[in-house]
Amino acid sequence: MLNIKIHTVLLVTCVFIGAASGAYDYDPNDFATEVVEYVQGTGVPIDCLTGQPFNNPNTALGRPTLITTGDGFYMPPGENVPVVPVYGPFRSFELVTIGSGGRLTVKFNHPVANNKNNPYGIDFIIYGNTNQAIAGGQHWTNGNPEQTTVIGSVSAEPGIVAVSQDGNTWYYFSNGPYADSFAPTASYEWDDVNNVWGDELNPTRPVDPNLTAAGLNGKTVAQIIEMYNGSAGGTGFDIGTLGLDWIQYVRIENKPGSSGTAEIDAIADVSCCGDYKHPYPADDLNEDCRVDFSDFAILAQDWHVGTGWDDLAILADGWLQCSWKCQ
Repeated sequence: MLNIKIHTVLLVTCVFIGAASGAYDYDPNDFATEVVEYVQGTGVPIDCLTGQPFNNPNTALGRPTLITTGDGFYMPPGENVPVVPVYGPFRSFELVTIGSGGRLTVKFNHPVANNKNNPYGIDFIIYGNTNQAIAGGQHWTNGNPEQTTVIGSVSAEPGIVAVSQDGNTWYYFSNGPYADSFAPTASYEWDDVNNVWGDELNPTRPVDPNLTAAGLNGKTVAQIIEMYNGSAGGTGFDIGTLGLDWIQYVRIENKPGSSGTAEIDAIADVSCCGDYKHPYPADDLNEDCRVDFSDFAILAQDWHVGTGWDDLAILADGWLQCSWKCQ
């Protein structure tokens, strides 16, 4: 019994240390790592600053763009500009365009699971270059995000998303969500005390799906970033809605009838306890990513039942009714 109790305490400590970590710690394995196929469709644009087409599929691998450049109108092209929800990545070395009739297929180097602990049930996130529309008379000039206000619409160029386990059989999100739609990317937190950019936002953490473009109407860019609650934005997808437990391939095709063509920056696996990198603690019997009295109760209920240990389960269940405010 003593060994079990010591083991449990150590596990609880590890879980709390992990939960206390701060800024996102970049891991290339969190993102698609291989281009399986790129078929360039029609209507692929040209980078107006370099004349290069947006047809390099490798730009869809790895993390979403953190820093882009000035646009040559309101900011010099050589200026470094953090990506914000009103000013997304827009360069040919940051994005790949699908084009009408085209498609992009990428692969993760691990299965992306339909993990029950993933926030909001979202399993992977696609980043494009959607922008939230700025209110009339304003322009983004790489300034204070507290001083720029938006309206409730985005410049979406939707792409239809499909997923596969083996690269042969495909399952489509036929009715959405769509790639390169809501929510626009944000790269960094905003420190409103010192008026500087802070830690990198987490690209493996989804935005609350109850948040909408219309719901941001009248908000400042700084308020939008705060409403993202640590997420870098992007469009979230739940593979459980397709009846799948896991996938490893993602395909994006241009939506027929769309006035634009989808542009892809990155595809991320949502990171959470219970995934391939963060297995459940050994004594986490109910797989809620904590070793606590709930697990103790499960252990007690199944351990030496009928030999006096039932009292232990009753005691554990009593503890579960308590909170940190209990006296």
